[in-house]
Amino acid sequence: MKKARWAGLLSTTLLFGCGAPSCPKSPPAPAAACPPSEASAMMPQVDEGATKALEERIAKLRKGGRRTVTYKAPTNDEERAYAAWVRDALVAATERKEPPKKAPEGFSLRVLGDVWLLEEARKKKRGAGVVVMRTGRARPILVEAPHTFYDAGTLPIALSVFDAQAARVLLINTVHRYIDKPAEAAKDGGAKDEKASAGKDKDKPKGTEAEGDEVDDKDDDKDDDKGAAVEEPAGVDRDEADDANAAAPVVASDVAHAERSFFHAAHRELVALVQGAVTVQIHGFKDDKSEGTGIIVSAAKTNADAASLAARLGPAVTDTRVKVYPTDVSILGGTINQQARACRELGAPFFHVELSRTVRDALGADKQKRARFAAALDPIFARPLPPNP
Repeated sequence: MKKARWAGLLSTTLLFGCGAPSCPKSPPAPAAACPPSEASAMMPQVDEGATKALEERIAKLRKGGRRTVTYKAPTNDEERAYAAWVRDALVAATERKEPPKKAPEGFSLRVLGDVWLLEEARKKKRGAGVVVMRTGRARPILVEAPHTFYDAGTLPIALSVFDAQAARVLLINTVHRYIDKPAEAAKDGGAKDEKASAGKDKDKPKGTEAEGDEVDDKDDDKDDDKGAAVEEPAGVDRDEADDANAAAPVVASDVAHAERSFFHAAHRELVALVQGAVTVQIHGFKDDKSEGTGIIVSAAKTNADAASLAARLGPAVTDTRVKVYPTDVSILGGTINQQARACRELGAPFFHVELSRTVRDALGADKQKRARFAAALDPIFARPLPPNP
């Protein structure tokens, strides 16, 4: 089965060729990045109107995602169909062909200028996330923000990086990472009633999102006021931990750590197909987790050169310290992240970038600062380091 699948991918590559800098590829090999000269020549002038239209569309797709959408992970069949759709869309987008006419049930493809949005149907929201795919020429970069509700401010930063780097893909989550309950809670009879999770159970007390400075108070969807507050599971945040057994329980709606999600299916398919794929995943941490630190860059045990990326970011974000995991700091390395694991298996670089709340607020308040940061967050290197042992 696996041989047949890769044979199909190889024939697709031969059929469409590799004229664009980020093109479908044959079965995974160690990632080869574009030369810096070619990459820098592709840096675009950001179209403010297009960016605003994209922001507005993503806001609609995230509506209700903090409390009222009922999260539902994909079945095996749904995951396969979704991955095939992502694959077909990537080939068409790369070669500027017509988008796939058929989408899996509950999904649709929206054309928005030079980008395509692989999104959920409005009345069938289930927290699947959204894949934003650049058509035509693009750099082989995947920009990801899997915790845009919990890690306040990461969405506009990810959008800026997607634009500044002319990235091929932007992956965004569309529900709060803790809108679902941990697997352990569900086994103990803690699975929430579907009506309550949709905000229709009037006996449920209204509240706010999980306490702490990670509340996304910039997203003021009124629909979310109808639902019950999410509950953060007890234990060490899985972004902080280096040992899965010592971390908090997995929550299905936490797409960075759940083994199965539409978000992860898209990531895995894209990394396997985009030649020289490099992933940049943006997260946030509370200031007191690593006092005096503004940014933590980790390769998450992939072949990414975290030290070089950190060196680029330092001059772009003044008055803050940029540290590298595990050289300078022992937490927030993202080593048990599912997308990082997939990149390790495929031999592709993965950058796990953690931003303090102070840094996120500063970048969110100043468009020029955000633009400088986004331009500096260039993950393409001529020669990636060999994989860590």
